Amino acid sequence: MESIGKILEILKYTVPPIRQYGHNHRKLKENMKNLERVLQELNSQKEDIEATLKLEGDQGKRPRSEVNNWLQNVQRINSEAQGIEQEVNKGKYFSRACLDKLVEEKIAEAEEYHQKGCSFTSLAIDAPPTSGLMLPTTTALAGENARKIMEKIWEDLLGEKVSKIGVWGMAGIGKTTIMRHINNRLQQETNKFNDVIWLRWHANVSLRSAVDWSWSWLLFSTTVSQPLNLIKLQNEIAVALNQNLPATENKERRAGMLLRMLEAKERSVLILDDMWEAFALEEIGIPEPSKENGCKMVITTRSLGVCRSMGCKEIGVELLSQEEALSLFLNKVGRSILQVPTLSEEIINSVVEECAGIPLVIVTVAGCMRGVDEIHEWRNALNELRGCIRSLNGVDSEVFGRLQFSYHRLKDKKVQQCFLYYALYPEDYPIPKDDLIGYWIAEGFIEEVNNVQEKYDRGHTILNRLVNCCLLESDIDGGGFVRMHDLIRDMALRITSDSPLFMVKAGVCLLEFPSEQEWKENLERGSLMGNGIQEIPSNMSPHCEILSTLLLQSNRNLPRIPDRFFVRMHGLRILNLSYTKIKVLPNSVSDLRNLRSLVLRYCRRLERLDLEGTNIKEVPEGMEMLENLSHLNLYSLWLNKFPVGILPRLCNLYSLRLYLGSETLRETVEEAARLSNRLDTFHATFSKPNDFNICVKSSVGRGSRRFHFAVANVGSRRSKMLFRSRHHLSSWFIMQAKVNKSVSIIGCKVYDDTIVLPKGVECLVMMSISDVTNLDDVLLREQSKLSHLKVLYLSDCVYLKKLSSLQLLPALQNLEVLRVDICYRIEEIVAVDEEEIEKELGTNMTITVTLPRLKKLVFSDLPELKSVCGDNAVLVCNSLQEIEVSACPKLKRLSLLLPLLDNGQPSPLPALQGITIDEQLWESLQWDQTNAKDVLNPYCKFEKARLFNT
Repeated sequence: MESIGKILEILKYTVPPIRQYGHNHRKLKENMKNLERVLQELNSQKEDIEATLKLEGDQGKRPRSEVNNWLQNVQRINSEAQGIEQEVNKGKYFSRACLDKLVEEKIAEAEEYHQKGCSFTSLAIDAPPTSGLMLPTTTALAGENARKIMEKIWEDLLGEKVSKIGVWGMAGIGKTTIMRHINNRLQQETNKFNDVIWLRWHANVSLRSAVDWSWSWLLFSTTVSQPLNLIKLQNEIAVALNQNLPATENKERRAGMLLRMLEAKERSVLILDDMWEAFALEEIGIPEPSKENGCKMVITTRSLGVCRSMGCKEIGVELLSQEEALSLFLNKVGRSILQVPTLSEEIINSVVEECAGIPLVIVTVAGCMRGVDEIHEWRNALNELRGCIRSLNGVDSEVFGRLQFSYHRLKDKKVQQCFLYYALYPEDYPIPKDDLIGYWIAEGFIEEVNNVQEKYDRGHTILNRLVNCCLLESDIDGGGFVRMHDLIRDMALRITSDSPLFMVKAGVCLLEFPSEQEWKENLERGSLMGNGIQEIPSNMSPHCEILSTLLLQSNRNLPRIPDRFFVRMHGLRILNLSYTKIKVLPNSVSDLRNLRSLVLRYCRRLERLDLEGTNIKEVPEGMEMLENLSHLNLYSLWLNKFPVGILPRLCNLYSLRLYLGSETLRETVEEAARLSNRLDTFHATFSKPNDFNICVKSSVGRGSRRFHFAVANVGSRRSKMLFRSRHHLSSWFIMQAKVNKSVSIIGCKVYDDTIVLPKGVECLVMMSISDVTNLDDVLLREQSKLSHLKVLYLSDCVYLKKLSSLQLLPALQNLEVLRVDICYRIEEIVAVDEEEIEKELGTNMTITVTLPRLKKLVFSDLPELKSVCGDNAVLVCNSLQEIEVSACPKLKRLSLLLPLLDNGQPSPLPALQGITIDEQLWESLQWDQTNAKDVLNPYCKFEKARLFNT
């Protein structure tokens, strides 16, 4: 009995800790699962924010400082969570209580940052003010007076007598052009100033009757009621100085901080373009420019009163003389017009005279008359110009009446509609050309052709006409964006204030949705994009039967649309809800029988509609009713099943993106394949290689003009996350390659599961392939389909030892780019079987491997790579332009055969532009030709050696 008592005494002290340990173990396990879930939500949010920043970065914006801090903290949370997971996996039983507390703290912190991410009203600020950068100047200075004014301003800037300069004059007279030239001259010709800061300013007040104004069209602030957005101006000056001002501080404290920043800089020039009101410098935090601090300030304004209120030296810009106006007109319309026998100088001078010496008007009118050589048309144009001027009253009529003439001269109603469509966007907003043309097509402005490519060609023709008529401005470098001069947009808004009727409140920091009374029955198009709208009244259902476009994108805190909102909008063709927090589309969407373009980019909160960037799991009922859709993006890794019967109903589709998940039926795959013949663009990701093969085999006819297919084994949550990162990389690579037809194979076993390639593939990406040692095993059986292959990219193929053999070479004769990275066992790129060579050609023969169109060769992180070809082979590629080699420590031969001069000495490849390589590796390379290294040395750009990625 005594021993039993001792045992019970021992159990009394040991059982509770053991029980507590069991409790801790279960609790820790449960909390680790919760942490994983919260981190996945946080990281999904992080990916969306990064994608949005990339998009806005393409438009010249920069992330807000608080967003950058948020991203850094999310990265820290991930790192710390990874450390906790490692400690948990070590299984130190008696530290579990402590670990559990750490996990709970990390869950709370992750949830806190997820909530912070949801609270951002904007992620980026407008294109930063220019400090030390050249500005585009699309027009030269017009007239001798403008040149004299520029010299006067220049003299005052470099002198010591004047510190503040006010350049004033009427709209369109050339004030901004003069100051752009001044800015560029300051960058080029003097080091007198440390910083030159350019800001384009607009007041948030209704100074122009037809327009709602805001300088910031995607930055929402609680200070929008101020006559001047002083906090915005403070932010932009700080950004130009590569500094940040805390958003939480009040205006006065921020002014003090900015004052210290600018005083520390000294010798700076601040240029404020298009000022509408005077303000006190001390309110902003701008030090009073003086001889002592060496600072200067220049403003441009339409008001002499602003110059005087700001204490500036007044410099007025005058109208052009008739002689100067004629010279500018002839430069734009073409001086050959003077040689047209039917045209007299009198009629040309009369048209120029009606332009009233205003440079913007002269340029725009001249653009409209370019190529016109009939005297009757010139007389008619003169009468129309005079009629436009007489039809408008008010202070701006002398400008707007003349500009409106250019609009009327377009003649074609559809082209005029294309022009007016831009007015739906905020001022100075850069619109991608293809996006704008896509909207024109969806609106029905381009209906005279049926083929999609022909429609885009027609759209670009219209766009070029508007640019040539000076009604739109294209990028200086011929890029993919267009803008509109603010005065031209003012004119467009005046036109659309009546017929056709537009409601444009884009980027004006609007917080409340317009009342139902503002939604007129004759409203044709509406834009509320880029605001801070948080709610649409639940009972609202505007009666707008002819409304065809509604842009609501970038209202980031808008969570829902009332169910009946679209009930009386049967004419709606374009609906953009991108970058909102909408969770569910209202039921009335199914009433939009004429809808052609539904855009929901990065509506992360959307739950039922399958579009890129969402977490939806099912396709909503009624989607098959949207028979007029032309663009549909149904891409979500969480959508495992796509219903049969929907795709055939969407008979007007010409651009489709799909994710065909693990539960997709064969019938759906076949429907997608049959649909591809009428598509212009078809993007699809297949979670099963067999579904991809079915799609390729079921495609009869030509298939889509552009296709981008991805094949991947995507099942578990973890595999989806891995696929997403790899797919982003492959998509970026394909975009850079600028090809129309591509296939990406990611994380699949392709040796046994034969991959059937579509005809005409131009780019092939293979990533994380684990069962192939030689590419011949995959591609030899498909080599008949590789004749158009231009780009080949292999990455993370861990067992790959040799890329290909001579057998595959004939199929790669059109290859232009070859990139191989992170393949840790690869030894040769082109494998040459020496035994076969000796049998057929003898022991002394050198094999020539020819890739006649190869332009770029990239090898990275290939620790076992020894040569491009075998010892008895050389590579001939006379089109080669770039070679990049990094982290290839065992490389001995590039195997390049250089062309020979008449004296037998090697010469550089004719198209070669550069070789990027580690200098030590370069010095150790072996060459088949004497002096080859010396010949290529001038093309080398040496980079610091690094270890390969692991």
